[in-house]
Amino acid sequence: MLIFFLLFVLTLMGTLYGRSKYRRIYDEEMKNLSPSGLTGEILARRILEAAGINDVEIVRKAGLFADFYNPEKKRLSLAPQHFGGSTYSALGVAAHEVGHAIQQREGYRPLKWRLSAVRASMYLTLPVVVIGGVMAVVSKAGVLMLVVSWTLLSAYNLVTMPIELDASERSKKFLRDMKPFANYDERVGVEKMMRVAPAAYIEGLFTVLSWLGSLLIPHLGGDDSQDEKKEEK
Repeated sequence: MLIFFLLFVLTLMGTLYGRSKYRRIYDEEMKNLSPSGLTGEILARRILEAAGINDVEIVRKAGLFADFYNPEKKRLSLAPQHFGGSTYSALGVAAHEVGHAIQQREGYRPLKWRLSAVRASMYLTLPVVVIGGVMAVVSKAGVLMLVVSWTLLSAYNLVTMPIELDASERSKKFLRDMKPFANYDERVGVEKMMRVAPAAYIEGLFTVLSWLGSLLIPHLGGDDSQDEKKEEK
């Protein structure tokens, strides 16, 4: 039990740190528009061409975990604000995702591990939180299940960070040879976003939790919350 508690604390600290750093830089670079007129889709296509990759489809996709490269379908999907956006954040996220296509082209085996982690986040987070939240209303066992499941999903994402960082580095090598940016500030801003882009999946976990929490928390107070409302009246 002690080992699990330590894992939970370490995972929570790691995810909170990763999320805060990602949000801070993402919000900063969203204010900066590309003077070169690039969009995420255009930059992604140019990097793919520079890497000699011509069989990857780039599509616009909405929803959670929208920014994703699927090596099985050879499809790179980008959220609308990143697909057609010209902010440094959009360019950084797009360039990072292209890095996974480069990994596949260069035979980087850990990419399959990363795919399983992303799928776990995409398909398990919502069911786990919903079931755990419902059970939490009934008993404390539900709370424990929720915490354990979230810890395992978060830990799985954290241990794949080296794979994510590698993707950014591979893409960055091509960018330095291509020199697609109009000035130094644009290059630095995009590369800064690429360094924190791996934490986007941590942000996705919190997005799901925040949304469900806003729905479930008001109902977890039980009779106490109802008594407070009566007293206010």
